[in-house]
Amino acid sequence: MATAPAQPFTPFAKGKLDGDTRYLDPEVVAGLGNLELVARFIVEGFLIGLHKSPYHGYSSEFSSYRKYVAGDNFRFIDWKVAAKTDRLYIKQFEEQTNTRSYLLVDASASMAFGGENALPGGRKGRGISKWLYARSLAAAFAYLVVNQNDAAGLAVFRSGAPQVLPPRGGTLHLQNLLRALGSVAPEAGTDTEQGLAGLPERLNRRGLVILISDLLDDTEKILAALRAFRVRRHEVIVFHLLSPEEREFPYRENIEFIDAESGDRMTAQGSYIAEAYRKALGAHIETIRTFCRQNDIDFVPLSTDELLSRALVAFISKRQRTR
Repeated sequence: MATAPAQPFTPFAKGKLDGDTRYLDPEVVAGLGNLELVARFIVEGFLIGLHKSPYHGYSSEFSSYRKYVAGDNFRFIDWKVAAKTDRLYIKQFEEQTNTRSYLLVDASASMAFGGENALPGGRKGRGISKWLYARSLAAAFAYLVVNQNDAAGLAVFRSGAPQVLPPRGGTLHLQNLLRALGSVAPEAGTDTEQGLAGLPERLNRRGLVILISDLLDDTEKILAALRAFRVRRHEVIVFHLLSPEEREFPYRENIEFIDAESGDRMTAQGSYIAEAYRKALGAHIETIRTFCRQNDIDFVPLSTDELLSRALVAFISKRQRTR
């Protein structure tokens, strides 16, 4: 099933877009073509609703200076020192621990499902496609991390070797990361264990691993991938992303179901298989949830029709606890 093309977006003639909470709505986000704008509007829309922003989640106790390098955030420049010396220096703080965040984004073909193609007969489902939601969320996380002067890396995975962008900081790296994320389309099959194989060893410094996936894969392969990260003492947060239709299975009529990854087809009366489907999905999710609870992994279920603010709260909370 193919993802519907994003609708063109025309900004309002009046009013400031920064911090507009409309951009926490996935339907609005889907209309933005530029992923950098998506990230910025999501984050600033989220922050405007906070009285005390965890966006500045590090101590204000000054520790030292270092020379400015291209890509550093301008707001950390000490302009008083610059005025006296004609040189740019960056303030460093006690709590700036250079936390590394590793974004692992599922780009298998099943991630194209949702929104425009979620219901038969040309009817639109609730929310947007899982891929549009996942990449928007990953872009927002990267924007938050880099603007905290920390490093963000990206691994786009499916079956086969993942596409990897090593973690770095700075504006230029953020643009490269967003460009890489924006150039990907969901395709091929899912093999979480193979797709993430070797990554735990390549991440030679402990950090925060953020997995965004529909987890529609063999349960044991998913657990094996998560276990490999925890064995190396990475902190892990799992965002389990499904469309409302996948969670609820509202299909009643006689429908041809097509596997997005294998192409296999099956015609069945939706009402006859609904209970078995929900039971199998529920058991799969509960096994993963239990494993996460036992291994100190945060498990966050998400639906593609809900505001992105819930995921942002979970992400920021996890980052604060890992510093």
